[in-house]
Amino acid sequence: MTAVLCACTTTPQNVGQIGAVKGVLGGVTGDEPLAVQTARDVLSSGGTAADAAVALYATMTVTKPSVAGIGGGGVCVVHDRVAQKIEVLDFWPRPGTKTADGQTHTAVPGVPRGLYALSARYGRLQWGQLIASAEQDARFGTPLSRSLKMDLEASRDKVMSTPSLAAIYSRDGHLLEVGDRVQQLGLGALLTSLRVKGPGDFYSGGLASQIVTAVQNAGGTLTLADLNNYKPVWREATAVKSGNENLYFTHAPKSATGTGDITGEGDVVSVLNRYLADIDNAPANSAKGGRSGFVVVDLAANAVACETTMNEPFGVGVGANAFGLDLASGDVAEPLVGPVLKLNPNVWEFYYGIAGTDTPAGATAQIARIAEDLVGAGSAAELGMNAKGVSSVNYISCPEGVPPHPESCRFVADPAGGGMALGR
Repeated sequence: MTAVLCACTTTPQNVGQIGAVKGVLGGVTGDEPLAVQTARDVLSSGGTAADAAVALYATMTVTKPSVAGIGGGGVCVVHDRVAQKIEVLDFWPRPGTKTADGQTHTAVPGVPRGLYALSARYGRLQWGQLIASAEQDARFGTPLSRSLKMDLEASRDKVMSTPSLAAIYSRDGHLLEVGDRVQQLGLGALLTSLRVKGPGDFYSGGLASQIVTAVQNAGGTLTLADLNNYKPVWREATAVKSGNENLYFTHAPKSATGTGDITGEGDVVSVLNRYLADIDNAPANSAKGGRSGFVVVDLAANAVACETTMNEPFGVGVGANAFGLDLASGDVAEPLVGPVLKLNPNVWEFYYGIAGTDTPAGATAQIARIAEDLVGAGSAAELGMNAKGVSSVNYISCPEGVPPHPESCRFVADPAGGGMALGR
Protein backbone atom coordinates (compact mmCIF):
# COMPACT_ATOMS: atom_id res chain seq x y z
CA MET A 1 0.00 0.00 0.00
CA THR A 2 1.34 3.48 -0.87
CA ALA A 3 0.61 6.92 0.56
CA VAL A 4 1.92 10.32 -0.52
CA LEU A 5 2.40 13.47 1.59
CA CYS A 6 0.80 16.79 0.76
CA ALA A 7 3.06 19.85 0.75
CA CYS A 8 1.96 22.05 3.65
CA THR A 9 3.40 23.10 7.01
CA THR A 10 2.14 23.67 10.51
CA THR A 11 3.11 24.50 14.07
CA PRO A 12 1.88 21.94 16.63
CA GLN A 13 -0.82 23.23 18.97
CA ASN A 14 -2.20 21.44 22.04
CA VAL A 15 0.62 18.92 21.94
CA GLY A 16 -0.56 15.52 23.16
CA GLN A 17 -4.04 15.71 21.65
CA ILE A 18 -4.88 13.93 18.40
CA GLY A 19 -5.35 16.57 15.74
CA ALA A 20 -2.96 19.03 17.37
CA VAL A 21 -0.88 19.07 14.18
CA LYS A 22 -2.59 20.39 11.08
CA GLY A 23 -1.35 19.66 7.56
CA VAL A 24 1.77 17.53 7.13
CA LEU A 25 2.40 15.08 9.96
CA GLY A 26 5.03 12.77 8.51
CA GLY A 27 4.23 9.12 8.05
CA VAL A 28 4.70 5.51 8.98
CA THR A 29 4.80 2.09 7.36
CA GLY A 30 4.68 -1.32 9.01
CA ASP A 31 3.24 -4.83 9.03
CA GLU A 32 0.18 -4.31 11.26
CA PRO A 33 -2.55 -1.78 10.42
CA LEU A 34 -3.78 -0.84 13.91
CA ALA A 35 -0.21 -0.26 15.08
CA VAL A 36 0.44 1.98 12.06
CA GLN A 37 -2.75 3.95 12.75
CA THR A 38 -1.72 4.37 16.40
CA ALA A 39 1.67 5.72 15.33
CA ARG A 40 -0.03 8.14 12.92
CA ASP A 41 -2.23 9.38 15.79
CA VAL A 42 0.89 10.06 17.85
CA LEU A 43 2.34 12.13 15.01
CA SER A 44 -0.98 13.96 14.81
CA SER A 45 -0.64 14.70 18.54
CA GLY A 46 2.69 16.43 18.00
CA GLY A 47 4.81 13.45 18.98
CA THR A 48 8.21 12.84 17.45
CA ALA A 49 9.11 9.91 15.24
CA ALA A 50 10.53 8.25 18.36
CA ASP A 51 7.23 8.70 20.19
CA ALA A 52 5.35 7.19 17.26
CA ALA A 53 7.79 4.27 17.07
CA VAL A 54 7.32 3.50 20.78
CA ALA A 55 3.52 3.55 20.43
CA LEU A 56 3.66 1.43 17.27
CA TYR A 57 5.89 -1.22 18.88
CA ALA A 58 3.76 -1.26 22.06
CA THR A 59 0.62 -1.78 19.98
CA MET A 60 2.24 -4.62 18.06
CA THR A 61 2.85 -6.47 21.34
CA VAL A 62 -0.96 -6.75 21.42
CA THR A 63 -1.91 -6.95 17.75
CA LYS A 64 1.05 -8.85 16.28
CA PRO A 65 2.89 -10.61 19.13
CA SER A 66 3.99 -13.30 16.69
CA VAL A 67 6.86 -10.98 15.77
CA ALA A 68 6.87 -8.22 18.41
CA GLY A 69 5.90 -9.51 21.85
CA ILE A 70 7.00 -7.90 25.10
CA GLY A 71 9.09 -11.03 25.62
CA GLY A 72 11.18 -10.26 22.53
CA GLY A 73 13.34 -7.37 21.46
CA GLY A 74 14.57 -5.30 18.56
CA VAL A 75 17.07 -2.92 17.06
CA CYS A 76 16.49 0.61 15.69
CA VAL A 77 18.36 3.25 13.75
CA VAL A 78 17.35 6.64 15.15
CA HIS A 79 17.82 10.13 13.69
CA ASP A 80 17.22 13.29 15.71
CA ARG A 81 17.61 16.49 13.70
CA VAL A 82 17.88 18.93 16.61
CA ALA A 83 20.54 16.84 18.33
CA GLN A 84 22.17 16.19 14.92
CA LYS A 85 22.61 12.53 15.83
CA ILE A 86 22.19 9.16 14.17
CA GLU A 87 22.41 6.30 16.66
CA VAL A 88 21.60 2.62 16.94
CA LEU A 89 19.46 1.41 19.84
CA ASP A 90 20.11 -2.29 20.41
CA PHE A 91 17.62 -4.07 22.67
CA TRP A 92 17.89 -7.49 21.05
CA PRO A 93 16.80 -10.40 23.30
CA ARG A 94 19.61 -12.33 24.95
CA PRO A 95 19.71 -16.02 25.95
CA GLY A 96 18.40 -16.78 29.42
CA THR A 97 20.54 -18.63 31.97
CA LYS A 98 20.05 -22.38 32.22
CA THR A 99 19.66 -23.51 35.84
CA ALA A 100 18.54 -27.14 35.43
CA ASP A 101 18.44 -29.96 32.90
CA GLY A 102 15.54 -30.23 30.49
CA GLN A 103 14.63 -26.55 30.40
CA THR A 104 13.23 -24.85 27.28
CA HIS A 105 15.71 -22.21 26.19
CA THR A 106 14.00 -18.84 26.55
CA ALA A 107 15.31 -15.31 26.05
CA VAL A 108 15.65 -12.29 28.31
CA PRO A 109 13.08 -9.70 27.12
CA GLY A 110 14.45 -6.42 25.79
CA VAL A 111 11.28 -4.56 24.82
CA PRO A 112 10.31 -2.70 28.03
CA ARG A 113 13.71 -1.14 28.66
CA GLY A 114 14.36 -0.68 24.95
CA LEU A 115 11.19 1.30 24.31
CA TYR A 116 11.66 3.31 27.50
CA ALA A 117 15.20 4.23 26.42
CA LEU A 118 13.91 5.44 23.03
CA SER A 119 11.16 7.49 24.67
CA ALA A 120 13.48 9.01 27.27
CA ARG A 121 16.15 10.12 24.82
CA TYR A 122 14.16 11.27 21.80
CA GLY A 123 10.51 11.51 22.79
CA ARG A 124 8.36 14.58 23.45
CA LEU A 125 5.17 12.99 24.83
CA GLN A 126 4.84 11.24 28.18
CA TRP A 127 5.75 7.55 28.40
CA GLY A 128 2.37 6.64 29.86
CA GLN A 129 0.53 8.27 26.97
CA LEU A 130 2.49 6.15 24.48
CA ILE A 131 1.62 2.88 26.26
CA ALA A 132 -2.00 3.67 27.07
CA SER A 133 -3.43 2.81 23.67
CA ALA A 134 -1.82 -0.65 23.65
CA GLU A 135 -3.05 -1.21 27.20
CA GLN A 136 -6.63 -0.43 26.18
CA ASP A 137 -6.34 -2.62 23.09
CA ALA A 138 -5.32 -5.58 25.25
CA ARG A 139 -7.95 -5.00 27.95
CA PHE A 140 -10.95 -4.38 25.72
CA GLY A 141 -9.88 -6.35 22.67
CA THR A 142 -9.22 -5.61 19.01
CA PRO A 143 -10.42 -7.25 15.78
CA LEU A 144 -8.03 -9.88 14.48
CA SER A 145 -6.16 -8.40 11.51
CA ARG A 146 -5.37 -10.17 8.26
CA SER A 147 -1.70 -9.65 9.13
CA LEU A 148 -1.91 -11.62 12.38
CA LYS A 149 -4.24 -14.20 10.82
CA MET A 150 -1.53 -15.01 8.26
CA ASP A 151 0.91 -15.65 11.11
CA LEU A 152 -1.60 -17.81 12.97
CA GLU A 153 -2.20 -19.95 9.89
CA ALA A 154 1.55 -20.33 9.26
CA SER A 155 2.05 -21.48 12.88
CA ARG A 156 -1.26 -23.32 13.30
CA ASP A 157 0.17 -26.47 14.92
CA LYS A 158 2.26 -24.47 17.38
CA VAL A 159 -0.60 -22.17 18.34
CA MET A 160 -3.11 -24.98 18.82
CA SER A 161 -0.68 -27.10 20.87
CA THR A 162 0.36 -24.25 23.18
CA PRO A 163 -2.38 -23.75 25.82
CA SER A 164 -1.64 -20.05 26.42
CA LEU A 165 -1.82 -19.27 22.69
CA ALA A 166 -4.78 -21.54 21.96
CA ALA A 167 -6.79 -19.88 24.73
CA ILE A 168 -6.38 -16.49 23.06
CA TYR A 169 -6.47 -17.32 19.36
CA SER A 170 -8.91 -20.22 19.05
CA ARG A 171 -12.48 -21.11 19.89
CA ASP A 172 -13.98 -24.58 19.91
CA GLY A 173 -10.82 -26.02 18.41
CA HIS A 174 -10.64 -23.59 15.49
CA LEU A 175 -8.42 -20.57 14.93
CA LEU A 176 -10.12 -17.19 15.09
CA GLU A 177 -11.05 -15.52 11.82
CA VAL A 178 -10.24 -12.03 10.57
CA GLY A 179 -12.43 -9.56 12.45
CA ASP A 180 -12.97 -11.77 15.53
CA ARG A 181 -12.26 -9.88 18.75
CA VAL A 182 -9.03 -10.76 20.58
CA GLN A 183 -8.96 -9.84 24.28
CA GLN A 184 -5.86 -10.28 26.49
CA LEU A 185 -6.54 -9.29 30.09
CA GLY A 186 -3.24 -10.57 31.47
CA LEU A 187 -1.26 -8.63 28.89
CA GLY A 188 -3.41 -5.59 29.62
CA ALA A 189 -2.45 -5.80 33.31
CA LEU A 190 1.23 -6.09 32.38
CA LEU A 191 0.98 -3.02 30.13
CA THR A 192 -0.75 -1.17 32.99
CA SER A 193 2.25 -1.90 35.19
CA LEU A 194 4.63 -0.67 32.48
CA ARG A 195 2.56 2.47 31.93
CA VAL A 196 2.36 3.38 35.62
CA LYS A 197 5.73 2.20 36.92
CA GLY A 198 7.91 2.19 33.81
CA PRO A 199 10.12 -0.86 33.20
CA GLY A 200 11.79 -0.83 36.64
CA ASP A 201 9.39 -3.28 38.32
CA PHE A 202 9.58 -5.58 35.29
CA TYR A 203 13.35 -5.96 35.58
CA SER A 204 14.17 -5.54 39.26
CA GLY A 205 11.02 -5.29 41.38
CA GLY A 206 8.34 -7.56 42.72
CA LEU A 207 6.98 -8.13 39.21
CA ALA A 208 10.40 -9.36 38.09
CA SER A 209 10.41 -12.01 40.82
CA GLN A 210 6.93 -13.16 39.87
CA ILE A 211 7.86 -13.39 36.19
CA VAL A 212 11.01 -15.41 36.92
CA THR A 213 9.10 -17.84 39.14
CA ALA A 214 6.40 -18.31 36.51
CA VAL A 215 8.89 -18.85 33.69
CA GLN A 216 10.93 -21.35 35.67
CA ASN A 217 7.78 -23.22 36.74
CA ALA A 218 6.85 -23.41 33.04
CA GLY A 219 10.26 -24.90 32.26
CA GLY A 220 11.95 -21.83 30.79
CA THR A 221 15.44 -20.42 31.31
CA LEU A 222 15.27 -17.05 33.07
CA THR A 223 16.81 -15.87 36.32
CA LEU A 224 16.36 -12.71 38.37
CA ALA A 225 19.96 -11.82 37.53
CA ASP A 226 19.10 -12.10 33.81
CA LEU A 227 16.40 -9.47 34.22
CA ASN A 228 18.39 -7.26 36.62
CA ASN A 229 21.40 -7.15 34.30
CA TYR A 230 19.60 -6.55 31.00
CA LYS A 231 20.39 -3.11 29.55
CA PRO A 232 19.70 -1.74 26.06
CA VAL A 233 22.79 -0.39 24.32
CA TRP A 234 23.20 2.88 22.40
CA ARG A 235 25.99 2.73 19.82
CA GLU A 236 27.26 4.35 16.66
CA ALA A 237 25.63 3.45 13.35
CA THR A 238 27.67 2.15 10.42
CA ALA A 239 27.77 4.91 7.79
CA VAL A 240 28.20 4.22 4.06
CA LYS A 241 28.56 7.03 1.52
CA SER A 242 25.71 7.33 -1.02
CA GLY A 243 26.11 10.42 -3.20
CA ASN A 244 25.76 13.51 -1.00
CA GLU A 245 24.09 11.42 1.71
CA ASN A 246 24.97 8.48 3.92
CA LEU A 247 23.24 5.17 4.47
CA TYR A 248 23.20 4.23 8.16
CA PHE A 249 23.13 0.52 9.08
CA THR A 250 22.83 -1.06 12.52
CA HIS A 251 26.10 -2.95 12.06
CA ALA A 252 28.84 -3.54 9.52
CA PRO A 253 28.75 -6.72 7.40
CA LYS A 254 30.90 -9.52 8.73
CA SER A 255 32.14 -10.72 5.34
CA ALA A 256 35.27 -9.06 3.96
CA THR A 257 34.30 -9.78 0.35
CA GLY A 258 30.93 -9.69 -1.39
CA THR A 259 28.97 -11.87 -3.79
CA GLY A 260 28.96 -9.52 -6.77
CA ASP A 261 25.22 -10.03 -7.31
CA ILE A 262 24.52 -6.29 -7.03
CA THR A 263 26.04 -4.59 -10.05
CA GLY A 264 27.47 -1.08 -10.23
CA GLU A 265 30.18 1.00 -8.59
CA GLY A 266 30.68 2.64 -5.23
CA ASP A 267 30.60 1.97 -1.51
CA VAL A 268 26.89 1.08 -1.40
CA VAL A 269 27.31 -1.67 -3.99
CA SER A 270 30.28 -3.07 -2.11
CA VAL A 271 28.58 -3.15 1.27
CA LEU A 272 25.33 -4.63 -0.09
CA ASN A 273 27.29 -7.46 -1.69
CA ARG A 274 29.06 -8.09 1.60
CA TYR A 275 25.70 -8.34 3.39
CA LEU A 276 24.62 -10.83 0.73
CA ALA A 277 27.68 -12.91 1.58
CA ASP A 278 26.62 -12.80 5.24
CA ILE A 279 23.18 -14.07 4.22
CA ASP A 280 24.78 -16.95 2.32
CA ASN A 281 26.57 -17.94 5.55
CA ALA A 282 23.64 -17.30 7.89
CA PRO A 283 22.95 -19.90 10.61
CA ALA A 284 19.89 -22.11 10.18
CA ASN A 285 17.92 -20.39 12.95
CA SER A 286 17.95 -17.14 10.93
CA ALA A 287 15.24 -18.62 8.72
CA LYS A 288 12.79 -19.27 11.56
CA GLY A 289 11.17 -15.87 11.20
CA GLY A 290 9.32 -14.14 13.99
CA ARG A 291 10.54 -10.73 12.76
CA SER A 292 9.07 -7.55 11.37
CA GLY A 293 10.18 -4.06 10.40
CA PHE A 294 8.72 -0.55 10.42
CA VAL A 295 9.78 3.01 9.58
CA VAL A 296 8.53 6.34 10.96
CA VAL A 297 9.42 9.90 9.94
CA ASP A 298 8.03 13.21 11.20
CA LEU A 299 7.96 16.56 9.42
CA ALA A 300 11.07 17.76 11.29
CA ALA A 301 13.01 14.88 9.63
CA ASN A 302 13.35 12.89 12.85
CA ALA A 303 13.22 9.26 11.76
CA VAL A 304 13.23 5.79 13.30
CA ALA A 305 13.57 2.46 11.49
CA CYS A 306 13.25 -0.69 13.62
CA GLU A 307 13.39 -4.44 13.37
CA THR A 308 11.42 -6.49 15.91
CA THR A 309 12.02 -10.13 16.82
CA MET A 310 10.68 -13.08 18.79
CA ASN A 311 13.46 -15.26 17.26
CA GLU A 312 10.73 -17.53 15.92
CA PRO A 313 7.00 -16.93 15.34
CA PHE A 314 5.16 -16.48 18.68
CA GLY A 315 8.38 -17.21 20.59
CA VAL A 316 8.70 -20.60 22.26
CA GLY A 317 5.29 -20.72 23.94
CA VAL A 318 6.83 -20.49 27.41
CA GLY A 319 6.48 -17.50 29.70
CA ALA A 320 4.34 -16.06 32.47
CA ASN A 321 0.77 -16.82 31.42
CA ALA A 322 -0.82 -14.74 34.18
CA PHE A 323 0.82 -11.66 32.69
CA GLY A 324 0.16 -12.58 29.06
CA LEU A 325 3.93 -12.81 28.60
CA ASP A 326 5.38 -15.21 26.04
CA LEU A 327 9.15 -15.23 25.71
CA ALA A 328 11.26 -15.19 22.59
CA SER A 329 13.33 -18.24 21.81
CA GLY A 330 16.70 -18.36 23.55
CA ASP A 331 18.15 -19.64 20.29
CA VAL A 332 19.08 -16.09 19.37
CA ALA A 333 19.87 -15.22 15.76
CA GLU A 334 21.52 -11.84 15.18
CA PRO A 335 20.19 -9.39 12.54
CA LEU A 336 21.42 -10.05 9.00
CA VAL A 337 21.03 -6.55 7.58
CA GLY A 338 18.74 -4.72 9.98
CA PRO A 339 16.88 -1.44 9.41
CA VAL A 340 18.51 1.33 7.36
CA LEU A 341 18.16 5.13 7.14
CA LYS A 342 19.48 7.47 4.42
CA LEU A 343 20.27 10.99 5.63
CA ASN A 344 22.34 14.01 4.74
CA PRO A 345 24.84 14.46 7.62
CA ASN A 346 25.50 18.09 6.69
CA VAL A 347 21.95 19.51 6.69
CA TRP A 348 20.36 16.56 8.56
CA GLU A 349 17.62 15.90 6.03
CA PHE A 350 15.84 12.54 5.70
CA TYR A 351 15.70 10.75 2.32
CA TYR A 352 15.02 7.06 2.84
CA GLY A 353 14.18 4.44 5.45
CA ILE A 354 13.69 0.69 5.09
CA ALA A 355 13.10 -2.31 7.36
CA GLY A 356 11.84 -5.85 6.90
CA THR A 357 11.59 -9.35 8.29
CA ASP A 358 15.36 -9.88 7.96
CA THR A 359 15.20 -13.64 7.50
CA PRO A 360 17.47 -14.74 4.63
CA ALA A 361 14.49 -14.20 2.31
CA GLY A 362 13.55 -10.86 3.84
CA ALA A 363 17.12 -9.56 4.01
CA THR A 364 17.72 -10.46 0.36
CA ALA A 365 14.52 -8.70 -0.68
CA GLN A 366 15.52 -5.66 1.38
CA ILE A 367 18.94 -5.47 -0.27
CA ALA A 368 17.32 -5.76 -3.71
CA ARG A 369 14.95 -2.91 -2.83
CA ILE A 370 17.80 -0.69 -1.61
CA ALA A 371 19.82 -1.42 -4.74
CA GLU A 372 16.98 -0.68 -7.15
CA ASP A 373 16.06 2.52 -5.30
CA LEU A 374 19.48 3.92 -4.48
CA VAL A 375 22.01 2.31 -6.83
CA GLY A 376 19.91 2.24 -9.98
CA ALA A 377 17.21 0.34 -11.84
CA GLY A 378 18.47 -3.08 -12.88
CA SER A 379 21.31 -3.20 -10.34
CA ALA A 380 19.67 -6.18 -8.60
CA ALA A 381 18.65 -7.93 -11.83
CA GLU A 382 21.20 -10.72 -11.29
CA LEU A 383 20.19 -11.32 -7.68
CA GLY A 384 18.30 -14.54 -7.04
CA MET A 385 15.71 -14.22 -4.28
CA ASN A 386 16.35 -16.32 -1.20
CA ALA A 387 13.41 -18.54 -0.18
CA LYS A 388 14.37 -19.16 3.47
CA GLY A 389 11.89 -17.48 5.79
CA VAL A 390 9.20 -14.83 5.46
CA SER A 391 9.88 -11.90 3.13
CA SER A 392 8.27 -8.52 3.77
CA VAL A 393 9.91 -5.12 3.29
CA ASN A 394 8.45 -1.73 4.25
CA TYR A 395 10.02 1.56 3.22
CA ILE A 396 9.72 5.33 2.97
CA SER A 397 11.32 7.19 0.08
CA CYS A 398 11.61 11.01 0.02
CA PRO A 399 13.95 11.63 -2.95
CA GLU A 400 13.90 15.42 -2.55
CA GLY A 401 14.36 15.32 1.20
CA VAL A 402 12.44 16.16 4.37
CA PRO A 403 11.85 18.75 5.72
CA PRO A 404 12.11 20.88 2.51
CA HIS A 405 10.08 18.63 0.18
CA PRO A 406 7.64 16.35 2.04
CA GLU A 407 5.51 16.21 -1.11
CA SER A 408 8.22 13.99 -2.66
CA CYS A 409 7.64 11.21 -0.09
CA ARG A 410 6.17 7.79 -0.78
CA PHE A 411 5.20 5.44 2.04
CA VAL A 412 5.07 1.79 1.00
CA ALA A 413 3.94 -1.27 2.96
CA ASP A 414 4.74 -4.67 1.48
CA PRO A 415 1.47 -6.46 0.59
CA ALA A 416 3.08 -9.69 1.79
CA GLY A 417 3.06 -8.34 5.34
CA GLY A 418 -0.62 -7.41 5.41
CA GLY A 419 0.28 -4.05 6.90
CA MET A 420 -0.34 -0.41 6.06
CA ALA A 421 1.40 2.81 5.03
CA LEU A 422 0.06 6.19 6.10
CA GLY A 423 1.46 9.65 5.46
CA ARG A 424 0.37 13.20 4.80
